[in-house]
Amino acid sequence: MIELISKLEKLSLELVQKQDYLYKVEVKKEQLESLLLSFLNEFGYITLDSINCRDDLEEGNFVITYCLLTPKRDHVVMVQTSIERENASLPSIHTFWPQAEIMEREMHEMFGVDFPGHPTLIDFALEYWDNIPPLRRDFDTLQYVNDMNPFRGQRDDALDAKVEMKKKREAKKAAKLKAEQEAAAKAELETQNNPSQEVQNEE
Repeated sequence: MIELISKLEKLSLELVQKQDYLYKVEVKKEQLESLLLSFLNEFGYITLDSINCRDDLEEGNFVITYCLLTPKRDHVVMVQTSIERENASLPSIHTFWPQAEIMEREMHEMFGVDFPGHPTLIDFALEYWDNIPPLRRDFDTLQYVNDMNPFRGQRDDALDAKVEMKKKREAKKAAKLKAEQEAAAKAELETQNNPSQEVQNEE
């Protein structure tokens, strides 16, 4: 760890400890690829656990975080960088970590981040999508649903979910009360038809 901190200091980077096992370093886009390779080849962070994206719409940026793990999975380092939302692009790292191929495809589809050098930036989960990437914060989910379902909420037989749930709760409560009343009536009838042992002894 001392060697790692020393290397980062030479690059004017700071390794911040978030928890006992968790560290974070922020890096410029231009330094990202070489730093990731250093973590892999020099410091043994051989597992790419995830690539995450945060949409800072107000600042016009995406914050991309790469989570790397040691073989024993006892050390995690988050390598974080910021890129502009417009023409968002990062170098592909699928040749260093093969699992990055799927992660980058998903980020390309959901956020619109390009990864030059990636071999398969094609449809991942969405087919024939012609709108802005759906996980961007400026994507209007409600408007999209209304546009894609023009008859939504306009059918004569459309039901109000809150009203229907209330009806179901009331029906369940009524059924329970009815069952209790029927059980009490049955018990009373059995008592009438079967006198207690004390009454039988008196006879």
